[in-house]
This record gives sequence, C-alpha cells and structure tokens, in this order.
Amino acid sequence: KKELFGKVRSGQIRILLGSTQKMGSGTNVQKKLVALTHIDCPWRPSDLQQREGRIIRQGNENPEVDIYSYVTENTFDAYLYQLVESKQKFIGQIMTSKSPVRSAEDIDETAL
Repeated sequence: KKELFGKVRSGQIRILLGSTQKMGSGTNVQKKLVALTHIDCPWRPSDLQQREGRIIRQGNENPEVDIYSYVTENTFDAYLYQLVESKQKFIGQIMTSKSPVRSAEDIDETAL
C-alpha cells in the first residue's frame, strides 16, 4: 500500500480505484490528483466528506479539481444523494447554530 501510494504521489500511477474504507483516513495521495469520481453515494455525509477530503486538501499541486457523481435514471441514486445533502444541511445547522429558531411561550389562563 505504501509503495502504491508513493507511485500515485509521484505521478507514475495516474488512475486509482478504491472504496471509502480503503481510501479513507490516513490516505495521503493528493499531490497530483485532478478528479474524483463517486461511483455510488454513501449513506453518511461524513463518508462523502471523507472521500472528497482525499483530493480537496493542502498539498495538491493542482489549483482546481473536478468531482463527478453519477446517477442512474429510475433508481434510488437521486433520492439517496438528496437525502445525504439534507442530512448534511441539518448537521451544518446544528454545528453552526444557524437553524431556524422557534420559541414557545406559556400562556396563562387570562390570555386564553
């Protein structure tokens, strides 16, 4: 694995296929990457971020990268990508405290 990743970093290997688990944390091959292709959509937004974090990071010599996601018509793909996006927005709102604020007031008997 170490030798393989070294060849990717040096540009000797130009295409690398891997799963979220095998290419996740600790994989530092970003030096010459130009594109990422999502073949499927993971269930968790964190997995999608982990994938994209392999290419969008400090140390990549390319100022711009392309990310491709493929969706097959009449399948669960589009719904799953929308679901993951909704989950990410919800998580982002909680983490930044930018969620719509709702309040409740206790109404006494005279107000009724």
